[in-house]
Amino acid sequence: MEQNSSLVEATRHFKSIPWCAALLERPSVITFTPTSRLPEDPTGHSPSQDQLFRKTLNNADTVPHCIGFYESPASSNLDIEASPSTPLGPPSQLGLQLLINSSSLIFDLRPGVNGYNGTAHGGFVSSLIDEAMGSLIFINHQVQIREEAQGRRLPRGVLDLNNVRFFTASMTVRFLKPLPTPQTVVVTASLNRIEGRKMSLDVTVKDEHQVEFARCDGLWMSLPKEKM
Repeated sequence: MEQNSSLVEATRHFKSIPWCAALLERPSVITFTPTSRLPEDPTGHSPSQDQLFRKTLNNADTVPHCIGFYESPASSNLDIEASPSTPLGPPSQLGLQLLINSSSLIFDLRPGVNGYNGTAHGGFVSSLIDEAMGSLIFINHQVQIREEAQGRRLPRGVLDLNNVRFFTASMTVRFLKPLPTPQTVVVTASLNRIEGRKMSLDVTVKDEHQVEFARCDGLWMSLPKEKM
């Protein structure tokens, strides 16, 4: 993906941390800038209207660095012409999937995000989870746009994101341990299932030692693009 200045800076920071570098330097990993951290263009236009992560939390006291990454989808997932003999069955039989069924965000957390007990505020942890879920949908749409621009089409059984928009419907968050800061955490969102307009996601918040601080069952709902 295009190396904007935000991605270059974030990559430099996280690759200076050995365990983060080990995650990001795997041959199959692709990094990206979360939509809320994409810079404005010269006209002041932003890819989203997000102010929380782009401005309020984008400073040395709160969340100075953030980067996204995912495993490159298998090339066999993207065929110029899907063969009728392809083993993928109709969505009604196999259930719809995403091109990328899991992606992660790495956050550099500072004490400015702490709550009453001196650890990361529970509401803030929930915001990290919501950000990771939205980023999974965002990067899927970005990859779809790029692949279609190269003449490839989605295989059967993969959700087409061109004509729908998703929004958070509910989050069931379980706080497992207090999250001390400063701390670097990985928040991973993974597809559970898609049923009609509903997309269910599973999310975890972990540190370098795989200590799990929170997990979430998230539900997103879709609307046709023209109704948003």
